[in-house]
Parts: sequence; structure tokens; C-alpha cells
Amino acid sequence: MADRKIKTDEYKNNKKCSFSFSPTDITIKDDAFHGSRSSRFTEWWYFDAILDKGYSVQLSIRVLSIIKNRLVFIIPRFDIYKDGKLEKHTRKKYRLKDFHASHDIPFVKLAGKQFIKGHVDKSTGQWIYDLSFEINDASADLRFVGCTKGWKGKNPGGDGWGVMLPRATVTGKIRYNGKEINVKGVGYHDHNWEVKASAAMSNFGWYWGKINSDNYTITWATIFKTRNLGQPLLVANTKNKGYVNVKTENINFVVTDTHIENGKLLPHTFILDAHDENVSVNITMKVLDIHHVKMMLIMNYWRFHLHCKGSIKIGSKEELIDETHIAELLRFK
Repeated sequence: MADRKIKTDEYKNNKKCSFSFSPTDITIKDDAFHGSRSSRFTEWWYFDAILDKGYSVQLSIRVLSIIKNRLVFIIPRFDIYKDGKLEKHTRKKYRLKDFHASHDIPFVKLAGKQFIKGHVDKSTGQWIYDLSFEINDASADLRFVGCTKGWKGKNPGGDGWGVMLPRATVTGKIRYNGKEINVKGVGYHDHNWEVKASAAMSNFGWYWGKINSDNYTITWATIFKTRNLGQPLLVANTKNKGYVNVKTENINFVVTDTHIENGKLLPHTFILDAHDENVSVNITMKVLDIHHVKMMLIMNYWRFHLHCKGSIKIGSKEELIDETHIAELLRFK
């Protein structure tokens, strides 16, 4: 059964949870390889960008440890979209012997070739990342230059989440299907670590996304404790300044339109509504296109391109939103 419209009360907010999300400042070392004392864990670096000429991209490198130091896979993947529709999906699997990552700075090599290198510019304080990679028949050279202050926090499952670049300017080139395209746009980068099997056992998955206006960036998520009940999170950044955390009890995540796709009930329209003494957000998000991926046989992952319309107000200044942004939904069960 596919694309059948359903009325539902799923995706409710849990505002009485005991967990409190509390983001704190980060250092460049937070984006280095963490590893884990556990045998089974996963850790990943994630980048995406909305670019000019209708293009958008995502790059991720995932470390998947099944038996520590014996059965470990490193999986980079690169997706290219045109007007929200998938144009190119490519991934590759490496063994542990092909993986080199620093424990002090964001630096990753695969099979002797640099993929990610990040540093903080001493003169400007900007966080700068150079991505240079080739995955099968697609490649890119991209530079991300941060323009918002990053932050980190612990999720309800106990895993670490660092949003190093809530917002960045992106320039460079992408190559696929015999084409080389110069691009520029706005990007995002985060890093998750110490994600263990217990996180999948204690949670049903999450929604996540971010929204930019001229000077504001909203990073939002909903962590699902049950299939229907989720805890919303929201952090607001001001360009070239700091960030503000909005408490769960002040956030509403409202689904108004759902369809059954890939055997799951997916929202096609939802509203993010949040208000406290510092931040006011009211944004409607409508799905433009969806890219579905099956992960590890049992997990479902969807990447959304959303048309976001509404407003963000921080302090006394309000800015309007009417843009396309990327979001995701991961279901462990």
C-alpha cells in the first residue's frame, strides 16, 4: 500500500518527560573521532547543503562497529539532488584497516585519501572544513565556512550530538554523470558518537531538520520514546553570534497530513510552533520529495526536501521564511 492519505493522532508531543536537553559550547576536538569502549556502536559525520542551480547534496561517513577491532565497516555515502529529486546516490564500504581518523581534530582518511579536514582559523575564529572525496563515479571538492556558533548535547539515549556548523557558507564543485558543476550555497554539519544498540532499544527513532532565515537558524528534532510519542528539541542560532535553547514544554510539533509509504505512516505537512521569552517560531513545512533508504535490514531512513514558510523571532526582531530545507526521519522499529 503506498501514498494513501490517513488522518492520525501519531507524532504527539511528550512535554512531561524527565529528560532535559541542555546544549553547551563545543571545541574542535569534539568533532574528532571518539570511538567507544563498547564493542557494538556507530559514529558518523554528516554534511548537507542547499546549493544554487537547484542542487542540494549530503555527505556522510559512518563507522559501524559490530565486533570491536575485528568487524568494523566504514561507509561513506554521497547523495546529489536536483530540485529536491534524487539524481545520484553512491556509497562504498571500507574495512577498518583503510580508515584513519584523528582523535584531536576533524580529520578523516579512507584508503590513504583525505575525505574531511577541519580547523579553526586563528585570525577570524571561523570553523572551516574542506571535503575532498570520490565515491565510485561521483566526487566533490567543497569548503564549508561556519557563520554560527556550534553546540553539543546528550540525547535521551545517552549518545552525543555535536552541531559544529548549524549554518555555513559552501563553495566548490560536484561531479557526476560526466558533469562538473560549480556550486555555492548554505550548509550544515553535525557529528554523532557513542550511538549504541541501547539507543535503538530505548527509542523508536527521530525527526530532525534545520531552517534558515536571513540571520537566524533553527535546528530542531523530535526523539520518539514510543511509536507515537516524541520529545521535541529546538536550538536557535543568530548569525555570527550565539545560540538559545528552547525548553521542551514550549515546543509544539504538529502533524496535519500523513500517508502510508514504504509500509510506514509518514507526515507530508507538519507545523513547528515554539514560544518562550526569547524565541518565537511558527513554520509550516510541506514535503516536496522523499528519498527512502533501508538500513541494516530493519531500520528505515527518509530524507525530506521541505518547503518551509513562516517566521522566526529572536528578541525583538522577526524574520520571514520561504525556503527549501532538508530534514530526515529515522525509524529503528
